[in-house]
Amino acid sequence: MVGLSQLQRIRPTKIELIRLRRQLVLAVKVHKVLRERLTILVNEFLSQLRESVEKRRKINELILPVYNRGAGLLGVYGENVFQLFHRTTLGLTCVLTSENIMGVSTRSVVLRRPVEDKAVYAGLKDFQAQASELLKAIIELGKAEEAVLALGREIKSTKRRVNALNYIIIPRLSQQIRLLRMKFDEREREEKSRLKRVKNILEKRKKLE
Repeated sequence: MVGLSQLQRIRPTKIELIRLRRQLVLAVKVHKVLRERLTILVNEFLSQLRESVEKRRKINELILPVYNRGAGLLGVYGENVFQLFHRTTLGLTCVLTSENIMGVSTRSVVLRRPVEDKAVYAGLKDFQAQASELLKAIIELGKAEEAVLALGREIKSTKRRVNALNYIIIPRLSQQIRLLRMKFDEREREEKSRLKRVKNILEKRKKLE
């Protein structure tokens, strides 16, 4: 609420009233746009959250087969399996990038695989494929969860702006406009009363003449 002390800081002029009205119109428009953006962000957040849950479920399904096949290879080749895997597997390259989701910047990773393959020992080829698929799923999960976090921060920030406009700025501007109108109405009544007194005085003088 706007008190009298705050009203005293507002110049009681028509120009000030026009300025406040324009600010109120702009604030209402911005509030509407931000509410629409908040709805879109929440929908995208829920979509990314569902995608993240699905990717986590996929990882849980991939981990056990990779573990079982790795344990089997360890039993066949012994501890040398790790050296064999290192020698026969070309390195994967992860490139850090950024994505734009509904105007929200989020970190992302692009996995680049080598084109040519090295000669592999028996059983390592399938293990490589399964491990590569698991690694890709983990990266995709990381991207989805990073998007969820980024969207969550943006939703929180946008919600603060919407609440500030809805509960502080717009009511304050409306109250200032209302008080200025009351001030102008009071001036108008005083002016009418003054003119009426002047008119009565002139009429009395006219009668005396």
